[in-house]
Amino acid sequence: MPVKNSLFRRLWTSLGRKHRSNKKRGVYDYMWLTGLKIVLIYFAIMAPLILLFKYLVDLNPVFEYIVDNFSNGLVLLIFILSESLLGMIPPDIFIIWSGKFASPMLLVVILGVLSYIGGIVSYWIGYWLSTRPKIKAYSERALNKYILLARKWGGAFIIISALFPFSPFSMVVIAVSLLKYPFNRYLFFGLSRIVRFVVQGVFYLKILDLDKFFEIL
Repeated sequence: MPVKNSLFRRLWTSLGRKHRSNKKRGVYDYMWLTGLKIVLIYFAIMAPLILLFKYLVDLNPVFEYIVDNFSNGLVLLIFILSESLLGMIPPDIFIIWSGKFASPMLLVVILGVLSYIGGIVSYWIGYWLSTRPKIKAYSERALNKYILLARKWGGAFIIISALFPFSPFSMVVIAVSLLKYPFNRYLFFGLSRIVRFVVQGVFYLKILDLDKFFEIL
């Protein structure tokens, strides 16, 4: 019992030091302000787009064509390749695509897990780049902005990047890897990527009734 209490005290002390350090560095203010930006972007851009596609632009023929002509496995393969290699295709397209199935939220969760796995692949791509001096030097120049932010904010920057719409998440992860950010910490903070997909799935797939929401406004 004394051993357990000692471990708990050390953990509590460590968390307390980390909390004070984060507060002093302004990590919480950074996350709060950036989180507010995320919410504003969703309501300023995403909600009007959903209403546009619902009432003015019919996307059903497009998604029916994809469902009829591309196997689900191929679409998911394209998705994970995109999420691993610089985020070539906006994940929002795949989230909306999932709405054509009987259990769309299950598919959205699968997309979130695949995106998380894609982030792990990106991390190891960054690790591979870091072992090639010339390629590493070029990559660090190209990703300098993300490296500086990762160095300053650490895990908070990973969480924000994972949640932020239009964020080049795989590029951020490569930058984090070039910075030699601990892999186990990345695995923990990177889980927020799955949260992003679930939240967007709720938003896009109208589990929340947007029509009633706008009537209230």
